[in-house]
Formats: sequence, structure tokens, C-alpha cells
Amino acid sequence: MIELLVAITILLISLAAAFGSQVASFGLIDSSRDSTLAMTELERCMEEVLTKSSDNIPVDYPAGEPISGYDDVRLRQQSIVPSFPGYSGGGSIPDPLEVVLEATWLDSRGRLQRLNLTTQVAR
Repeated sequence: MIELLVAITILLISLAAAFGSQVASFGLIDSSRDSTLAMTELERCMEEVLTKSSDNIPVDYPAGEPISGYDDVRLRQQSIVPSFPGYSGGGSIPDPLEVVLEATWLDSRGRLQRLNLTTQVAR
């Protein structure tokens, strides 16, 4: 009888460990899917931004303001915001102009996630 109880205990511990690893893998799959979707949206947005000349990019896409058309597209509370390190606005636009797009969204647990895409645009 004691041997049977020990065997059942070992079996239950093994099943709990297997179940825990499955739950963790589902979380990693969700996180990977979200990151892939965010990067796809960042790439699509960057392609749109790069259709403008470097002189018009900071005017058409003001730093710190979400880019329209990319809010809540595929992810919860998703937004893409541009920034231009080395350019403070109002002055001359540096050559090359560094463009940083930051995507933010809430994951399945409600945590804020961020992903950046950076490039430089020369005249």
C-alpha cells in the first residue's frame, strides 16, 4: 500500500511539472506572436515614413505623437510613436536624420510592452 502511495505521488509530481511547462510555453507563444505582429506593424509604418523626404518626415510625423492608422490595429492598445534623436524641432534637420519608431501595446496579462525600430535617412 505504501509503495502505491509513493508511486501515485511521484506520478502527480511529474504531471504537475509537465502541466507547468505547457502553461509556460503557451505564454511564450503569445509573447512571440505579439512581438512578431508589432515588428510587422513597425516595418510597415517605417516604409510609410521613408516615402517622405528627410526634410518632411519630422513635419508629417511629429515626435511624440502617435502615427494615425496604427492605433489598435492588431494588438491591444497598440500605438506607434516616432522620435528623432539629435533633432529638437525648429532647427535645421540633421543629415542623416535618425528615425526611431516605438511600438507599445498591452500583452495578454495587461503588461505594457515596447519594441523599437531605428533607421537613418540621408538626403
